[in-house]
Amino acid sequence: MAEPNLFPRDAKPEEHIKKQTPDTEFLSRISKNVNNLAASLKILEERYSTLRNRTQVSEQNMVDMEKELSKDVKMVSEEVVELKHEISEVRDKLGLISREIGNLVNKNDFRIMERYLEMWQPMNFVTRKELNKMILDAKEEEVKEKTPGQEIPAKQSKDSGKESSSQTI
Repeated sequence: MAEPNLFPRDAKPEEHIKKQTPDTEFLSRISKNVNNLAASLKILEERYSTLRNRTQVSEQNMVDMEKELSKDVKMVSEEVVELKHEISEVRDKLGLISREIGNLVNKNDFRIMERYLEMWQPMNFVTRKELNKMILDAKEEEVKEKTPGQEIPAKQSKDSGKESSSQTI
């Protein structure tokens, strides 16, 4: 068997190369296919660019929304802390009011005190000073009745000047 030569020495180079006539129809189809592929590639690149821009805009919007939400969450948490503090203060005040209500007089005891006040009538009480004055006035009247025509100066007792008007009998 003889080995085939890739580069035969006997052959003339011109024999192997046959001049081919360009097939215009074939070239025209290939040209159209390349143009179609180029147009499709351009459309795909534009779509990819549009999608990339939309993705970037979406990501930026998400970042902005996250910032806003974190601000809102922080503000709400501060308000919750403030409300907890206010609720604690209200509870303390309610506890104080509750203890004070426990120290108040009940309705029945109040009615009893009201009856005693109506019976005693403290507005009709007389102070010591008023009583001493009434006694002196009464003595002066008595002296005037016994000695007509003579004026006797009113004497004040030593005790009447020392007594305060806030004391009652």
